[in-house]
Amino acid sequence: MISTAALSMAFGQKILFENVSLKFMPGNCYGLIGANGSGKSTFLKILTREVEQTAGQVVVEPGKRMGWLKQHFDGHDHLTVMQVALMGHAELWKLQEQIDTLSAKPDFDDKDGERLGVLQERFAELDGYSQEPVAAEVLTDLGVSPAVHQRPFKEIDVATKVRVLLAQAVFSKPDILLLDEPTNNLDIPAMVWLEHFLADYEGVVIVVSHDRHFLNKVCTHTSDCDYRTIRTFAGPYDVYMAQEQLAKAQRSKEAGRVERQVEKLKRFVERFKSNAARSKQATSRVKLIDQLSGQKVVPSTRVAPRLFFKVGKTSGQDVVELENVTFGYGDAQPLIRNFSARIDKGEKVAIVGRNGIGKTTLVKLILGQLAPAKGTVEWSNTATRAYFPQEGAGLWENKDLTIYEWICQFTENQDINAIRAMLGRMLFSGDDVKKKVGVLSGGERVRCLLSMVMLQEANTLVLDEPTSHLDMESIEALQEALEDYQGTLVVVSHDREFIDCVANRVIVLEDGPKLTDWKGTYENYRSVRDLE
Repeated sequence: MISTAALSMAFGQKILFENVSLKFMPGNCYGLIGANGSGKSTFLKILTREVEQTAGQVVVEPGKRMGWLKQHFDGHDHLTVMQVALMGHAELWKLQEQIDTLSAKPDFDDKDGERLGVLQERFAELDGYSQEPVAAEVLTDLGVSPAVHQRPFKEIDVATKVRVLLAQAVFSKPDILLLDEPTNNLDIPAMVWLEHFLADYEGVVIVVSHDRHFLNKVCTHTSDCDYRTIRTFAGPYDVYMAQEQLAKAQRSKEAGRVERQVEKLKRFVERFKSNAARSKQATSRVKLIDQLSGQKVVPSTRVAPRLFFKVGKTSGQDVVELENVTFGYGDAQPLIRNFSARIDKGEKVAIVGRNGIGKTTLVKLILGQLAPAKGTVEWSNTATRAYFPQEGAGLWENKDLTIYEWICQFTENQDINAIRAMLGRMLFSGDDVKKKVGVLSGGERVRCLLSMVMLQEANTLVLDEPTSHLDMESIEALQEALEDYQGTLVVVSHDREFIDCVANRVIVLEDGPKLTDWKGTYENYRSVRDLE
């Protein structure tokens, strides 16, 4: 249905991938994975012809419709939410615009009437008159309230805009569906709806995501963007990972075999290079050494940071206690009402819920950055805290600081070698530490913030969306470090796999407001509540 032939893409001297020939077949869902910057989103843009490739071609079967969820939402401010969704069926949207324009003509004549009839006939053939109810149902399933459907798109918040654009991509069930980070800003019910929707999808689906749980649920194949190519494996992410670990071991074994063979040949040459009788054999072996040594090894784009959260001084058994806490902004309905909880030493608590429901507010109440309207928050005198704020708000104001200068603000230990070693483990090596923080990418900022947290050696970590902007290797490295962490953890995240692995208790925020303090794993909570 859609394929690539000898496809290559480079930006200047940087080669993303080359000579990629793939076929994507209907009924399959392909998870496109790879490190940040490896070319995943660029590949989708090439498929949609938004970006032109360096070489090769993309072939789409004639007459097949394509839907695409992008990571930006410019150009829709003049439309309503419903209109933005309906744009997902491009031909119907164009027909509707032509019908509206023609119908509004002040000098409408018989010729216009004939043309209008043709347009309306085609509109009916495509079942255009039933599209709005279908789009409305999908919007509602994705958590966009019917009360919002006729509002201007520019007036809704970012999280809702993402859902509207997802509805735009999927509601008309195009033959080819391209999704770039579709789970961003979705709550669990919306994620589950999307997983079920894609499970029954009859067309081609290509999805970029760092959500391992989602990829394992929906993908029949995994397409790996690495080693300057894109390779497709049968099976979801976990199956791919098992295959790739075995392949890495085999590649390492082969590299070792070549090295041993080269050393053996070098010894032969050294021994017989002055022996006239065997000089020809020595010369032939020199050529073989050159061939073996000249074998190009394309490096992987995957590099994982090495995180370790050390506990300086341990805390007492009681870490923090909330009693009858109520909080709201202004005259609005409280986000949190009469909530009581105690977090003890060694507990690892995840705070989950849809965007905008109050997760960050609860974090700030716990930290004392916000004062409750009613109730109390009491910390143990032995607790020390390190806080990872969402997006690092307020920590990037001096954009001219280098990474090294920025990180030095958060530690009394000014040993340059120790700090540079720690930054090196977080993938800031050499001159990287001189980079200005004002030009850092989202992933680089997150690694800086995690470095800041590690330096504080606190016995209690409070992390608000620490996996945002990280690639899978970094998420898995963070996950392993938090699993090994000996202190107390409070973490906000939408990543179900991450939460399942690091948390032994979950606070779930729901509309109402309703807070559920679940003394068990998130996986257990979802199973009991039938949320999978």
